[in-house]
Amino acid sequence: MMMVWQIWNVRNAWVFERKAIDPKVACDRALKILGDYEMAMVRESAPAPTCEVVQRALFPSTIAPFKLNTDAAVREGECGLGMVVRDGVGDVVMAAGERRKGCWSAAQGEAEAFKFGLQYAYDGGFRCIEAETDCQKVIDMLVKGTRERSSIQVVVDDILALARNFVSCSFYFARRSCNRVAHAIAQTSLNLCEVKVWMEDHPIEVTSIVEADKAFIT
Repeated sequence: MMMVWQIWNVRNAWVFERKAIDPKVACDRALKILGDYEMAMVRESAPAPTCEVVQRALFPSTIAPFKLNTDAAVREGECGLGMVVRDGVGDVVMAAGERRKGCWSAAQGEAEAFKFGLQYAYDGGFRCIEAETDCQKVIDMLVKGTRERSSIQVVVDDILALARNFVSCSFYFARRSCNRVAHAIAQTSLNLCEVKVWMEDHPIEVTSIVEADKAFIT
């Protein structure tokens, strides 16, 4: 139906405006509209974002096949951002870190880390995820709709816009003890000179924590 509609538009453009439209362009438009429609239908039927305290570091998800954890390490004049994506058995499928300059509060750093993690998870090809942070304020603003006039609100709005690109994206609160891998990556990121991404891997400094987390599943 999308293709027929585009053919009709191409025909009208030529008949009434003498404007020739490249067939490939018309096909691309049809596929984009179809993709947007299918994604909207999936999001419409997906569970609404919820907020809960995660009792352990990792567990087989009942909503999404992958879990994203993020954290920030703030010190004077700079902030380390860390993210890790793991599958249902606790294996790391992606990790990333970045050091940014600036004087940030802890909450702003956590919000920036969450946005950073969500963006890189999407760029990494993950479309169905559960995203966790140990910052209750960020979760309240994302899930409960708490709003304030601050720079954090701008980041939160960006996160919500990013989340709409996913097929399924849920937000959760995790205790600090359940967010140790992302925290360690954030600490390590304070020594980075540029963004670092690990696919199917992670920084060697967090290996012991990754293995300890897996013990909760096996």
